[in-house]
Amino acid sequence: MAIALDKERRWWVLGVAVLIALLMGLAYKFARPGVPAEVIMSTGGSGGAYEAFGKKYAAALAEEGVTLTLKPSNGAVENLARLSDEKSGVDVALVQSGIADREKMEDSGLVSLGSMFYEPLWVFYRPGAFAQPVTSIAELAGKRIAVGAQGSGTRVLVGDVLALHAITAQNATFAELAAQASVDALRAGTVDAAFIVGAVGAPLVQALFRDATLRVADLALAETYSRLKPSLSMVTLPAGVIDLPSLIPATPVRTIAATSSLIVREDLHPAVIFLLMRAAKKLHNPGGALSKNNEFPSIALQQDFPVAAEAERFAKEGVPFLYRYLPFKVANFVSRAIIFLVPLLALLLPLTDWLPKLYGMRIKSRLFAHYKEMKRIDEHVRNAKTHEELDAAERELDALDAAVGQMAIPNGYSNDQFGIRDDLDLVRTRVQRRREGLPA
Repeated sequence: MAIALDKERRWWVLGVAVLIALLMGLAYKFARPGVPAEVIMSTGGSGGAYEAFGKKYAAALAEEGVTLTLKPSNGAVENLARLSDEKSGVDVALVQSGIADREKMEDSGLVSLGSMFYEPLWVFYRPGAFAQPVTSIAELAGKRIAVGAQGSGTRVLVGDVLALHAITAQNATFAELAAQASVDALRAGTVDAAFIVGAVGAPLVQALFRDATLRVADLALAETYSRLKPSLSMVTLPAGVIDLPSLIPATPVRTIAATSSLIVREDLHPAVIFLLMRAAKKLHNPGGALSKNNEFPSIALQQDFPVAAEAERFAKEGVPFLYRYLPFKVANFVSRAIIFLVPLLALLLPLTDWLPKLYGMRIKSRLFAHYKEMKRIDEHVRNAKTHEELDAAERELDALDAAVGQMAIPNGYSNDQFGIRDDLDLVRTRVQRRREGLPA
């Protein structure tokens, strides 16, 4: 009997182990890292800031085993269109401020991870096409102007700025060209001026500033433009910041700038969002030619999209605790498992109450099962006609008493064990009385 009870204990332990394994299996199924192997990012034209930053994001995600596939585009407008189209497969893109309506974006399924950098609007021109240095957009009236390609953020931004001076296709010649094509046309003399939107560090912008045959406009009304267009900011490029030994630019350059935000689909895996934000902080946090240290990434600047909850937490708390001390995939698994298991454990908390009760009921049922045998012996004693039958009953009682006494049970159930043995003594008393009532 002791061996049988030990086996029962082992079954209980096995049952608990199976339950724990089941919970861990559920956690693995629903809270495993599950980071997608590939994420698609819509970037921009060749040589632009979007392409340059896209490559840096790709390198950062590759360190954690995630492939960021870059998909060239005509710019921010096309990027937004791709993000809005679920069939495009695009998960993330840089989108210029001012091209989206915030109210329409509330239920678009797109969220912002914050503004990442300024996108200054540069006006490069051929000196021979103007009588004096260009200091105002108004001076472009009647000229041939490269205004950016259709589907680009440049085209939208340039259209808004030209409209401030009532410059339209009726009083100027517009050439809707992409950035590189605009530069080629400017150098070829087929346009007099070209609007280029691009970060200072973009290869194309760097090359234009170093081109001695071209000039960049210092916009005296930049502050005015930023006041009339809230999505724009006035920025100043200090003298010599591009090449100090050569003093490029020779004097400070005032202009206006939109901000570029990192936009993702709201169903993008949270782990990928974390990787993007971590990369963004590393790439955009240091100050640059137009921004101060810690100015970007920012969720404080005007956003055309709802801000992702992850971005808000990241801005307030920084890198989550687990990610500071554990490898990325391990930390991701643990954090998601906790989110899954806490409510599950709350539901299973009653187990701590009724599992012991079930175990106690099982022990008592094993003990009380001997009462069935005791009852059978008692019936034989009551109906015994001979001393031989009573002798057989006494032997069965002794065997039953020995079996109950050998049972290894927890101390808390000893009273039940001794209670059965007391009842066996009562049956023995009945045997003795019955024996006295029979003939010798």
